[in-house]
Amino acid sequence: MFKRGLLLVALLSLATATSATANDWPPAEVEVMTHSSPGGGGDRFIRNLVQTLEMNFDVDAVANNRVGGSGAVAATYMVTQAPADGSVIQAVTPTQLITPIRAPGVPTYRDITPIARIFVDPSTLYVHRDSPFDTIEEFIDYARENPGELTIGIGSAGSLEGLVIAEMQEAADIQVRIVPHEGGGDANVELLGQHLDSVIGEVGDARTQLDNGDFRLLTVFQDDRLEGYPDVPTFKELGYDVVANKFRGVFGPPGMDRATAESIAETLSGMYDVEPWASYWRDSNMAPAFLGPDEFAAFLDRSNGNIQAFLESLQ
Repeated sequence: MFKRGLLLVALLSLATATSATANDWPPAEVEVMTHSSPGGGGDRFIRNLVQTLEMNFDVDAVANNRVGGSGAVAATYMVTQAPADGSVIQAVTPTQLITPIRAPGVPTYRDITPIARIFVDPSTLYVHRDSPFDTIEEFIDYARENPGELTIGIGSAGSLEGLVIAEMQEAADIQVRIVPHEGGGDANVELLGQHLDSVIGEVGDARTQLDNGDFRLLTVFQDDRLEGYPDVPTFKELGYDVVANKFRGVFGPPGMDRATAESIAETLSGMYDVEPWASYWRDSNMAPAFLGPDEFAAFLDRSNGNIQAFLESLQ
């Protein structure tokens, strides 16, 4: 049976360096792509990575959003069109595991080339500043008394956030309406317009709105409170063992040779303290969690098994 609270809890094996690594990668031109729409977490990842590469290496880098099908469009492009020479890499999250399980025929992580896990990114729940809910306890109490009335926006139908909601509903004995989008940025726009009651996403997705007071953070789905938000309780503190950290990593196309994958991983492992990459992950409350190609592939195997077991338990 799937054990609640084990949903993609990251194994934080840290391996960082202090400066950009002299290496064969990147080449003169690089495309960094994501399945996420502009403004979402994947979009912020690729745009900060592109900027860091351009500022620290002699490279022409471009960010590309290949949106659609909860990651299916991006995965299909990687398998059918992307060259395997290191000039195209894809930013990935648990969406690349969840969507193929729910939609057989979509390329899986086994069809592509796992290169590196870079960060883990804690999931949070936040509301609009004019929301009647000041605490997560008030939110849960209302949801329990009014089944199916509250809406929670998520980045996509195949995102980790959808599984977080499923765990949250089971643990707290509530029912809510899930509203998927093509990225966290789209969900936040809807929350700004007060077309949603809340969003489950990451701090980085909503940092501007949280800082300027448009959004209010109600809870964090991890073991410990977030640095920078010490007054925001974890969901676990309420007695609900729901812990979920989104991994952020990089895939390459199928057929990428071992040396190229290792070269990309080596360069990325040496960039944690390089600006603007360093400010990006620190401001987003992410944790460095580097895994190279072999360790990342093993991590994906474990995570895929956990997700598949959990989805089967919901049937």
